[in-house]
Amino acid sequence: MGAATDASTQASTPRRCKLCQCRLSRYNREDVCSGCIRDNEPTAPSIPTDIWQLPDVRQALINREFGRMCQLIRQHSRVRQDDVAALTELSQPFLSMLESGARKLTNIDKIIKLLDGLHAPPELTGPMLRPSLHHPSASLPQRPRS
Repeated sequence: MGAATDASTQASTPRRCKLCQCRLSRYNREDVCSGCIRDNEPTAPSIPTDIWQLPDVRQALINREFGRMCQLIRQHSRVRQDDVAALTELSQPFLSMLESGARKLTNIDKIIKLLDGLHAPPELTGPMLRPSLHHPSASLPQRPRS
């Protein structure tokens, strides 16, 4: 009878995270909670470079639908808004409003911060948003004045 009592006691006692002692989900097979795992990750968040090859992400960028683009990038790369905020130096509340459609991104400086932080390829953003010295329009001949 002692072994049966121990098993029923363990089943009713919630498991706790080894680091922060919060209650673990019954579906969590780890000894630590997801928050502690995320906090103890050694690498900074990053956006995979192949994200820009996805047709829906490319189309959102081409259409200048920056909120939709951020949503798609986050879904495909599994990063949080906090991570995008850290990469782009834009605030998380601003990114939330951008993704929900409550705000539009029209300030060129913020657009550049977003695209630079997400490492958008210059060939997708165009010369106005990401000027390059090697772009053909940079060396157009001047028209003669009349």
